[in-house]
Amino acid sequence: MSEALLDVYPRLPIHLERAQGQCLYASDGRELLDLYGGHAVTPLGHGHPALTRALCEGHRELDFFSNSLHMAVQRRAAEGLLEGSAHLRHAHFVNSGTEANEAAIHLARRLSGRKKILSFDCSFHGRTQASLAATGLPGYRRRLSVPEDEAFNGFISFGAQDDLAAIDESVAAVLCESVPSLAGVLMPPEGYYPALEARCREAGALLIFDEVQGGCGRLGHFFAHERFSVQPDMVTLAKGVAGGYPAGALLVTAGIGAAVEHGELGTTFGGGPMACRMIETTARLIREEGLLQRVGQIFARIAAGVKPMEGVKLRGAGCLIGLTSRLPAKMLQKRLLEANILVGTSADPRVLRLLPAYTLTDEEIDRFLDALGSALAEA
Repeated sequence: MSEALLDVYPRLPIHLERAQGQCLYASDGRELLDLYGGHAVTPLGHGHPALTRALCEGHRELDFFSNSLHMAVQRRAAEGLLEGSAHLRHAHFVNSGTEANEAAIHLARRLSGRKKILSFDCSFHGRTQASLAATGLPGYRRRLSVPEDEAFNGFISFGAQDDLAAIDESVAAVLCESVPSLAGVLMPPEGYYPALEARCREAGALLIFDEVQGGCGRLGHFFAHERFSVQPDMVTLAKGVAGGYPAGALLVTAGIGAAVEHGELGTTFGGGPMACRMIETTARLIREEGLLQRVGQIFARIAAGVKPMEGVKLRGAGCLIGLTSRLPAKMLQKRLLEANILVGTSADPRVLRLLPAYTLTDEEIDRFLDALGSALAEA
């Protein structure tokens, strides 16, 4: 690694030169099948021609201007994200998932007049102050640079309905990571999210869904909350929202939109015209190319393929997949990498994560399954 780079990332021994489709090309000539998508960032794979055109055309037409002027591309991007939503009406564009979560937390506290944010004990919401304070994973909480304050944050056990009693009149909002991914791809028990939503309504607390990984079609619905039959007051998006271009979004109901004041949210680069081109195009392609259906087919084919493999279990949905086996996840990741298959790990040392593009083919799935079987068969 170049000494000019601050050494903050543990990196795999791959020197990446280019990418196309589901393939990564390294400097040593290796071609790797990408089943991790840069942390769920490339739902359309790498180098999708429509995204390339959108980026080039967007730069020629309007490379950048601030949010002090009206830009039609922002309106189109917002309408593209909100299309089909039963209750979300407004979008605020930012640059990342943590920034979207910060904006949601601010609005929840300001509009409710309360301070406390509840979140899951296994959640991850980002690395900025309010988002990190709401992150339940202990390894990340230890990195807080400010003292923890129970008046501002609390945690409930994911999936435990008994813990819902903690949602009381002191709580501004409950921030839910739709599927706790870094924790090991944890799915909620049947009926858990409707019960949580009902308790929020009783206590007057807002419901925020962090769909940074689970949204934009990854679970087979455009919004993760649709899979769980709830209607949150706010939804945060990022990762795949712009097909690989850095962007995030906060989506809110009409009621919250009517209460937002000029100047209380803001960003220089968020909602830039090129980012909005990519958001608009990504949302359209996910719907037009039938990819919401395809993610379900991908999960089903992988599930069928691992079923006969002794000790292998699958969790998750669509293209947000956790896999456990008799091997530690890092050992299995290493063996798959030797077979030119790139996968991810998680905070749970047993759980391998797959976050592939929605355009993954059956042949590519079978290539992974063959490599997985061989990796598990090694002594």
